[in-house]
Amino acid sequence: MPTKVPDDWFVLITDIVGSTKAIEEGRYKDVNTAGGLTAIAVANVYGHMDFPFVFGGDGVTFLLPINLLFPIRSAIADTISQVRSAFGLEMRAGIVPVQELYRAGAELFLSKFRASEHYVQCSLFGDALPLAETWIKEGKDESYLVRENEKILPADFTGFTCRWKDIPSERGEIVSLIVKPIHKDFEVCKKIVTRVLHFIRSEYGEEGDYHPLRVNHIELDSGPYLRNEALARVGTASGLKFYLTLAKIWIERTVMAFAMRFGIPLRSGHYSLNKLKDYQVLSADFRKYDGTLKMVIDGSKQHRETLVSFLDQLESEGLLCYGIYVSNRSLMTCVLKVASSEEVHFVDGADGGFAMAAKSLKEKLKVLS
Repeated sequence: MPTKVPDDWFVLITDIVGSTKAIEEGRYKDVNTAGGLTAIAVANVYGHMDFPFVFGGDGVTFLLPINLLFPIRSAIADTISQVRSAFGLEMRAGIVPVQELYRAGAELFLSKFRASEHYVQCSLFGDALPLAETWIKEGKDESYLVRENEKILPADFTGFTCRWKDIPSERGEIVSLIVKPIHKDFEVCKKIVTRVLHFIRSEYGEEGDYHPLRVNHIELDSGPYLRNEALARVGTASGLKFYLTLAKIWIERTVMAFAMRFGIPLRSGHYSLNKLKDYQVLSADFRKYDGTLKMVIDGSKQHRETLVSFLDQLESEGLLCYGIYVSNRSLMTCVLKVASSEEVHFVDGADGGFAMAAKSLKEKLKVLS
């Protein structure tokens, strides 16, 4: 059962300003990388990954306890700077006290479940998150915004990896779906989301049938994505440090490929490298809830057309709004907590799946407002 978030906690929301334009320029991997960097920066302040967060493609939503507020503000301030210098992207971040959201009449609940041995996934419920996002974007209070000059110590991106090619669809299409129930009551929203999930199961099959990651399609990258990882670690794509970092990543990639190809049980931390692809599937973050249901689904064109008809019907009844984007592959960005067995593999549709689905959803919501 969801529990109410304590009123002395804080909501941190990060997103890439102008992400749609960057994606349209073919920079969807840069946008996902920037989002993933905020997750590992916060994880390295916590010292573990068992904390509340939801990845949304071009940004992440976090819940923060008061004792970690200032070190995390510093880490995010430096991340804003690093994202601009490394990728030429503008990151916006804001931290809103939960107490202020409650005073405004909003609600916020949290639930957790163990998605795998290595990953505990969180879901966030209530109308507090969209309210916090609105306050941050509209500049309700300047103190909510995180500024670059708040950096005290550099952000630590240790554990961020980006070594996989885009993963092709098994059944023809990768759907990035965002569903927003149109109701303030939590129980009503829960029933709407459950209804959508049941329909997806009836149409697409069991989780293994529509899971966007398939072991037989996961392949190590041999160039651009490895450079993204090196760039994220170093902050610039030039200089001796960058090339030494890139060389180290290449060596590790070569060892990984060798172990997987020949089934050699080499170990790195908790990983048995010959089973590396299995870990990616087990801890994949392809389905989540933060007031909207976000899913990446592998299916056929017919599956998608049937799903759209179903969602259109619920939308016409005023129960929900949805955004959808179709690609032929997904992408994966990995966050590992070094020296532990904690990990999460963020999954999105290629070509900016969640960001483009969100664009469609926002256009529909404007009509309702």
